[in-house]
Amino acid sequence: MKRYIIPICCFTCCIMMLASCKKDTTDPNLPVLKLHPVNVTGKSGQQVLDTLDILAPYGAKILVLSKTINLVPDSAFGTTTVTPESIGNNMYRYIFAYTYQPEEVDKLVGINFHFEDEKGNVAEKDLTVNTTASGAQIIYSHKWKLTSKLWTTVDPIEENEQDCEKDNFFMYHRDSTIAVDFGTQGCLFDGFNVYDKWTLSEDEKTFTQTYHSVFDSTKITTEVYNVQSLTKDKWVMDIALDLSAFGLTDHEVFVYTYEAAD
Repeated sequence: MKRYIIPICCFTCCIMMLASCKKDTTDPNLPVLKLHPVNVTGKSGQQVLDTLDILAPYGAKILVLSKTINLVPDSAFGTTTVTPESIGNNMYRYIFAYTYQPEEVDKLVGINFHFEDEKGNVAEKDLTVNTTASGAQIIYSHKWKLTSKLWTTVDPIEENEQDCEKDNFFMYHRDSTIAVDFGTQGCLFDGFNVYDKWTLSEDEKTFTQTYHSVFDSTKITTEVYNVQSLTKDKWVMDIALDLSAFGLTDHEVFVYTYEAAD
């Protein structure tokens, strides 16, 4: 009887090894997703492009996008089904375009890519989106109080802000319109100009505002400022004015400082 024990044991071990090998075998043709990059950062209003590359030997069936904000599903975004482009050799590609949202500043935003091949195998990748406030968002998110107007081309440099200007507040709205509160003191010519539009250049170095005469709407003035600094608390910019009609030069520089009033 003992002479049969060893062969039986060997046979049993072989069966177990074969079963184990079969169980541990992974299908080499499962889909693989690569996201370039997996983490993006940008300013509100800007657009970012992200590339999702998909290796799917069994073919592409469906790619579904969803979004979370602070780990909570974004119902406004919902789910979006897209078709990745075949680029050959079992490879597929999808270019994802996203605009950084002002409402998502300093929030954890995630975009999930859920892929399924023709055999029902799935793979996922997550994109993390970090949004910071753009210069334009900083401007339209606050009411600004003029605190200084330095005339820097005279010697010595002179503070040119008038007493009647010290309670002036400027509101540059998101839709590019402008509202001005001249306060209770009021300068002589306050209200003679109607402020129309403002813009901030893409590089955030040039601020432009336009206004027209209350007596003649066709008489439009455009002021172009150089932005020296801009934070959520303080905004400094300068402008060169032609004051030659008043016996001065055509390049008199004034530095305006505003502070956020809310």
